[in-house]
Amino acid sequence: MTTPPDDSARESVASHRAPPGPAQRMGMRVGAGTLIVAALAVGGAIADWRPVNGGGAEARERPFVQVGRFGETVSTRVFDATVLDVRGAAVVDSGGQRYDTAGIWLVLRVRLATRTEATTIGYAAVRDHRGREFRATTRFSQAMVGGGRVLQPGIPVEGDVAVELPRDAAATRLTARFAQQQVDLRMDALAEVSLPAVAPARVDEWAAAPAPVALATPSVVAP
Repeated sequence: MTTPPDDSARESVASHRAPPGPAQRMGMRVGAGTLIVAALAVGGAIADWRPVNGGGAEARERPFVQVGRFGETVSTRVFDATVLDVRGAAVVDSGGQRYDTAGIWLVLRVRLATRTEATTIGYAAVRDHRGREFRATTRFSQAMVGGGRVLQPGIPVEGDVAVELPRDAAATRLTARFAQQQVDLRMDALAEVSLPAVAPARVDEWAAAPAPVALATPSVVAP
């Protein structure tokens, strides 16, 4: 009669195998080190990874900006904008009413035209090199911006836009910005125009001039 193998004997033999030699121990250390290095590399890659455009809603919904220079027509998918002239003043005259300022008035002569549909330009602002934004004044109504004038396709309109800003900002690198929406600029078409540099001495002359600058009434011009 054959006796079945004793499983306890097998376990005893397996548990008393010879310990790994020097070469085996070295291989185990190298393998463990490789795993650690790989884990650190993966962790570093994850830490350094950033989603495209930041992955945030603000980046995904940012305005569609078209950039141009002073005197050039900047075309967006909705409208065209051209800054024709830049003046400064301590006092402006709008509809026979005078408005002074502790800073400086920047008066932009602009030409606006919608491309395919009737629309208004709700937003106009000036930014300085520090990123400070100064919107078109709301101290009085302005026909060119804020929804005051409805633009018809293919019919350019010229007029003035007045912005009130500190004197230290007037002598820096400025850009003018225009958009269709007045408040919410997310995914809106936005025209950005670089304005000519103004010397501090010129800003001082504007601030000291007693005569007001009269704001032009918007008018249709030839295409």
